[in-house]
Amino acid sequence: MRPPPRSRRVLSLLVTLLLCAPLTFAALGVNAITSPAAADDDFYTPPSPLPAGPPGGIIRSRAVTSPTASAKAWQILYRSADAGGTPIAISGTVLVPTAAYAGDRPLIAYAAGTQGWGDQCAPSREMASKSFDEQFAVDNLLAKGWAVVVTDYPGLGTPGTELYNVGVAEGYAVLDSLRAARDLPGTGLSRTTQVAIEGYSQGGGAAGWAAQQQPAYAPDLRLVGVAAGGIPANLQAVAQNINGSPFFAFLAGTAAGFDAAYPALGMSGYLTDAGKTALQRLSGMCQTEALLTYAGKRIEDYTIGRVNPMNNADWKAVLDANNLGGTRPGAPILQYHGLLDEVIPPASEQALHRTYCSMGVATRLNFYPGDHPVTQVLAQSDVGAWIADRIAGKTPPRNC
Repeated sequence: MRPPPRSRRVLSLLVTLLLCAPLTFAALGVNAITSPAAADDDFYTPPSPLPAGPPGGIIRSRAVTSPTASAKAWQILYRSADAGGTPIAISGTVLVPTAAYAGDRPLIAYAAGTQGWGDQCAPSREMASKSFDEQFAVDNLLAKGWAVVVTDYPGLGTPGTELYNVGVAEGYAVLDSLRAARDLPGTGLSRTTQVAIEGYSQGGGAAGWAAQQQPAYAPDLRLVGVAAGGIPANLQAVAQNINGSPFFAFLAGTAAGFDAAYPALGMSGYLTDAGKTALQRLSGMCQTEALLTYAGKRIEDYTIGRVNPMNNADWKAVLDANNLGGTRPGAPILQYHGLLDEVIPPASEQALHRTYCSMGVATRLNFYPGDHPVTQVLAQSDVGAWIADRIAGKTPPRNC
């Protein structure tokens, strides 16, 4: 297995140390603190109005240089929907191994974890610049001969604010990316292609939502399994855990994403001038820069009267609507989580597992002796093997 880049391996250490002692980044050899330069590219600007078409319909595509030598790559702009069901355009990347595959090649949607909030942080843009810090996980799937599609999520890469952690919209984005990749000319894929989903952290939430939505929203997809790890299953529990922590940027990004998805929440009415400035700055940052900039902050540091809007009834309602567990997934689920996870409480993953068990879902929950970023690496071999077994039609394991 190819190890992740240095920036991910040292991320937990950096943001923790930031609260304890001054850092000289040059001495640490860290070169991923500043966001990569944004690239102006008309490809990402959708036509207005959007052309007619079904969910997952391809608006445009282009062949690009692959981040992996053994695969062909295309960037796509495809139709999907926001949290309210309004059609939108989302960008992404499709990769297909150049080596022949015995039989019908499966397709895996890889739902990325947090990359950041500036358009330059979109996975497709980072793949183009070879700075995508989850390429190791995508390469593990490609090495098995499977095709892979990676969505950029709503509002990341394309114009607008990323609907960060808005599970309803992210689930649509993942499912529609599978439809778009399946129908893209030149891939060798078809309507009979078996599909699966892998996602971790933000991507774990997106994968979980896709699993729940698929029976009603995308029954045309032959979904055989969903591997979702480090899932932010209960957004309120995650928010409480990271408010005032080294990972505050994730909470600020979530607030901005929900405000964009649900304008009636009126987030700007709660913010001080400093708060408005902070969210504006965040919207142009990638993950590492944002974590280092806002480490230790609290949402109350940026609100009028130091109130927490997420405690209000209107915010609670939309957060509850984007928590997992309300609908039964149709496909088997593999959940995985770190016992030392400092970002997303393991208890919320356990609660979701119990809920899925009570629904009769074929689900298994694995724990690993790692923190949040390390667990994704530790689980890679098991995730690949589990997906391979679902493609092979083996009986899914359960530990309810």
